[in-house]
Amino acid sequence: MANFAVSNSTGTGGGLAAQAITTTYKTLVITAASTTATGTNTGLRRGKMYDVLIGTAGTPADNVMQFDIVRATYASSTAITTGGVLMLSSLSSNFVLDAADGAPTAVISINSSVETYLTTATELWDVGINQRASYRWVAAPGSELVYPAASSGAGPNALAVRALSPAYTGTATATVLVNEQ
Repeated sequence: MANFAVSNSTGTGGGLAAQAITTTYKTLVITAASTTATGTNTGLRRGKMYDVLIGTAGTPADNVMQFDIVRATYASSTAITTGGVLMLSSLSSNFVLDAADGAPTAVISINSSVETYLTTATELWDVGINQRASYRWVAAPGSELVYPAASSGAGPNALAVRALSPAYTGTATATVLVNEQ
């Protein structure tokens, strides 16, 4: 039952960092059930996204930013490490909030090219903010966003935090906290 956090702005794991934003959605962080065991953990586990922090790291200006979280189908195997997509399941112990917990089995990806591996299904959360602002959402107990303990062949198995802007082309950041069960 590990809690873990991942941010696309730290460059952790492969040196990837915040994504440049365009007029179409770019995935900042995605977490999904994984078919790949990490450490001593095996089997699929569901996860609950309970805290999301979003913002920008660009030059201050007055632009609108649109962020959302979507339920998605994501290829949760090591085959997706090609094409610039970084799958961090093998590095997941770096993101565990309590070092006494084992590494989560989740796939954690940070890279804007993930769109080619992502089929979005349902938008669960959506917020528009000014580029100068940052925003934090914390789920009320029992209201966490959940991805199931299912592989990609069983339908939506992931939660993806995405961003777009009609004018801003700098970088956007996201940090998510997830409880894996």
